[in-house]
Parts: sequence; structure tokens; C-alpha cells
Amino acid sequence: MREMALMPPSSKDAKLQLGEPWAGKLADFCAAYLNAPQKEVIRAALDFYIDAELAANAGVKERYEKARQKRLSNGNIRSLKPIDD
Repeated sequence: MREMALMPPSSKDAKLQLGEPWAGKLADFCAAYLNAPQKEVIRAALDFYIDAELAANAGVKERYEKARQKRLSNGNIRSLKPIDD
């Protein structure tokens, strides 16, 4: 197995502004996970984390639902159409 050389953060890393160690952890995981795109890994992680927190904390779930409803009723709805990178 070939070892990867440490690379300076890409523009994607700079855009996310995760800082270390998270930018490195994300890059390492994406590389290990068949070079998965960072945004797909982040989306999956957010889905998992948000669902777990909402299930564990009724107060957060209530505030989340109110905030979501407010955002949706204000017309701040993003298109669900996939966007090519």
C-alpha cells in the first residue's frame, strides 16, 4: 500500500475552515473511503449527528422544528435539484 505525502490544505479545506485536527481527519477519511468527496462525507455525518441529537434531546428537537418551519415559511427554500461540482 502506498503512503500519501502530507499535502497543504486544498482550497476546499480553506473554504470549510475546519482547522486541525478536523481538516486532516476529514481528508484522511475521504482518502480511506475510496476518495469520497468531502461534501458527501460531511452530508452523511450531519444527517447522522442531527438525527441522533434530535432523538436524544426533545428540547433541541422542538427548537429545531420551529427554526426549520420558520425558514421554510419565509421562502428560504433551496432547490433539491442535484448540483454538479
